[in-house]
Amino acid sequence: MKLVAMAVIAALAPATVLAHPHIVISQMVRAIEGNGAYTHVEIVWKFDPHASEDEIPAIDEDKDGRFSDEEIRLLIRDTMPGFRKAGFLTWFNTGGADFHPPKNPAFAARIDDPATFNPPEWDRTAGDGMQMPENKRATLPPEPTAHSPRNLVYTMRFELPKPVKSFSITTYDPEDFMRVVVDKESLSKGCALDKHPTRKSEFVPGHPVYADRVTCRLP
Repeated sequence: MKLVAMAVIAALAPATVLAHPHIVISQMVRAIEGNGAYTHVEIVWKFDPHASEDEIPAIDEDKDGRFSDEEIRLLIRDTMPGFRKAGFLTWFNTGGADFHPPKNPAFAARIDDPATFNPPEWDRTAGDGMQMPENKRATLPPEPTAHSPRNLVYTMRFELPKPVKSFSITTYDPEDFMRVVVDKESLSKGCALDKHPTRKSEFVPGHPVYADRVTCRLP
């Protein structure tokens, strides 16, 4: 199983063995409409360069700096069951209760080289300004190689259960192993960003991190 799949499994593991957060993901959200209603939602994940250098070599088996169709097929084979089990870390809302995407998405992957997302440095051994207790420390991943920073990028296009005039989407890891931050500048027209009122990670008790929520509405 590739390291990318392991990241999803780790996101489901007990928080006592994980750093906070270990991976930062920049998420783009694109609302797709047809015939006056939303039909699909596309999300693009850009993994931080540190995490990307851990994972790209496991996917790019021929080491040519790009993903072939066969490498992506193997990536889907190895990662989709884990993503599916985790509900893609994503919740939709079309007017009632939040729900996970009901179907697997159309999936693509690429390498952005040079990196198009490079977050500020953060302390992977600490939690929101607090010193991490010894029993919650994790071994840090190796430092990136001499390769210039680059991003592992996933694109997932989900079909909504039915065409709708409005919806919201929230993507987050309750254990905060992966911190998903929405790129506000990438939002589609008619979409706005706020914080979900209840969905949050709280790796360090008393220091909740509320998830980004994107809400889209058509006239």
